[in-house]
Amino acid sequence: MKPLFKQLPPLQTLTFFEAAARHGSFTRAADELCVTQSAVSKQIKLLEEYLGVEVFYRERRQVMLTDDGQELFTEVKMMLGQLADSCNRIRSHVYSKNVTIVSTVAVANYWLFPRIARFNMEYPDINVNIYATDEINEEHCRKSDLGILYGYDQWQTNLTGHYLFRERIYPICAHDMPLSEISTPEDLLNNRIVHFDPLKWRWLNWGDWFRYFGIQYHVPCNALVFNQVPLAINAALQGMGITLGWEFMLKDMLENRFIKIAGDFYVETGRADYLVYSTAKPLSASACTFRDWLMNDAQIDATRLDAIVNNTDVQLD
Repeated sequence: MKPLFKQLPPLQTLTFFEAAARHGSFTRAADELCVTQSAVSKQIKLLEEYLGVEVFYRERRQVMLTDDGQELFTEVKMMLGQLADSCNRIRSHVYSKNVTIVSTVAVANYWLFPRIARFNMEYPDINVNIYATDEINEEHCRKSDLGILYGYDQWQTNLTGHYLFRERIYPICAHDMPLSEISTPEDLLNNRIVHFDPLKWRWLNWGDWFRYFGIQYHVPCNALVFNQVPLAINAALQGMGITLGWEFMLKDMLENRFIKIAGDFYVETGRADYLVYSTAKPLSASACTFRDWLMNDAQIDATRLDAIVNNTDVQLD
């Protein structure tokens, strides 16, 4: 099999092509690239000779993409964009004031983002960037400075892990939502349930939750279903039903009386979320500062959350 570089035209022809296609002009592309118009024309000609087709229609004051040119432009624009993003991430590693952390969408939205806002008040010279994805895996975490992974602190790759918070899941609803009497988990079924899409949701769902209490449950055909935690939580906040709420996301909503816990029971799976990072490369001083701050804040927050859930008095800053 040929090496990749032998299957591609000269890479410089692609950057010249992208500029000319974006501007619709060899002259404006030349101005952007700080070369002459004839230099752009020459590179485009080389590209067309390599491909064996024309990529532009030449008109008097502008150039227009051919069908082949449009197809190539779509691919080249995406390829150069991805390459630029990778280079920017690598460059940011050198700038020690930048810290990148990857997490799921729910953790980023309900747990991580409020903490970064507080951290920035204490350390305004450190920039913490969040990359949120529900497709998170160990590779994502190794490529970032830090990551937040869910599991048992047993990783397949070389990752260091620090405990952040347990997985405890409560039934929750809007604070002012009227409920029928709930003395057992099965009583929840007398109220409307807000579900997670079983085809999209990778974590515990209502069927799993009820199974912990020995209850066999199947999602009804007319169920209200969402594929993301924030959507299900918003539905609950609007009084549309009871949904599952992970303990890590509840503190502010409970404290502000936006939600209430529906019943006196919960499921604790034994899993937890961990702050992880690669053992193969040293953390920057800024990443170490953020790691230590985040771990300390998580420990303090766990005590406060227990007090709120159990309705005991505690001083909340």
